[in-house]
Amino acid sequence: MTRWLAWEQPDRDALYRLAFALKIGENHLRDLMDCLEEISLRDGLQVRQILGNGAVSDVESDPRLGRADKLKRIKEQVRRLRFPRLAQTEDSIRARIQELKLQPEICLTVPAGLEGGRLRIEFDVASQDELQRLITKLADATGKEAVREIFGLLAGGTPEDK
Repeated sequence: MTRWLAWEQPDRDALYRLAFALKIGENHLRDLMDCLEEISLRDGLQVRQILGNGAVSDVESDPRLGRADKLKRIKEQVRRLRFPRLAQTEDSIRARIQELKLQPEICLTVPAGLEGGRLRIEFDVASQDELQRLITKLADATGKEAVREIFGLLAGGTPEDK
């Protein structure tokens, strides 16, 4: 509470409005405040500017989303603002995965924050023939440049290293 009270009134109001509308609990609020303070310090922005950012305010005002989904997406947007290089790397990996044009039954994902630097591969099959077809498609993809780039990014490379 003392931290929040040390903020300028318009910043306190902006966070209060968000916290009240989304019924943000203490732990989520503390995490959000940590991120907002770090972004503010690094980028020289006021908290109200960060929360007024289109990416954040668009989620907050989206009538299709429930309270929990809004909170999750707002925290993700703030995380992306806090770690812009990580967000750019995640976006680059997603783009490379799309370039592979794998069957919809094959799902390639990476953990949040690229934890562990590993690629997860999932697929569902109903027959041995389908299994063989998907394994062949996946094996064909392993020779593509996009796969090499994905693993380069996971190993700590940057999107500019292409």
